[in-house]
Amino acid sequence: MDLFTLKIIGIITMFMDHYNYIIGGPGIFDILGRIAFPIFAFALVEGYKHTRDIRKYFLRIGLSAILFQIPIWILKYETPLNIFFTLFFGLLCIYIFDNYNFISRILILPVIIFAILIEIDYGIYGILLIICFYAGYNNKYIRIILPLLLNIWIYFSKNLFGIDKIQVYSVLALIPIYFYNGKKGKNMKYFFYVFYPAHFLVIELIKKLFVDN
Repeated sequence: MDLFTLKIIGIITMFMDHYNYIIGGPGIFDILGRIAFPIFAFALVEGYKHTRDIRKYFLRIGLSAILFQIPIWILKYETPLNIFFTLFFGLLCIYIFDNYNFISRILILPVIIFAILIEIDYGIYGILLIICFYAGYNNKYIRIILPLLLNIWIYFSKNLFGIDKIQVYSVLALIPIYFYNGKKGKNMKYFFYVFYPAHFLVIELIKKLFVDN
């Protein structure tokens, strides 16, 4: 399974998740919606490892976070900051780990604290998940085991980090991730950036046409 296919799975399950949040839907949407973020976290690490220009990668993720938050504010969703903020701070953490010495890596802590204070989506769990995929990058088994252990820890902890126990279903994402073949697949990276704000508008249109009337 290539990265393009993984991302398609990610956006479909993300659509289900947000449809369920905005309009409401069957409970299975809430469960399958947990698959989306781990796939995006995994894709972020893949992008980090293969990017030719880390500055442009940071800029693309950072600008997307800011721009995509605007329609969320306009639509008055009572949600944390969008997942691109989570991806940005996760990217910053793995960059620090990769490019600074052991002592300087302490900088990761204020990054995580700041991310929690501004209430990014998935909070510290989201950043830790990105770090798990980064730590297991060179071993397909480790990159499955570490996220699995993180989710087990979250599940058996009493509301640790404010993450709902339903998040444990995100382990379902580890199945397609396990079968990732290391290939990029179709080159449509900007499609996924466009889809994120566009899918909110589609859901709102569905709501206006078929639910509110």
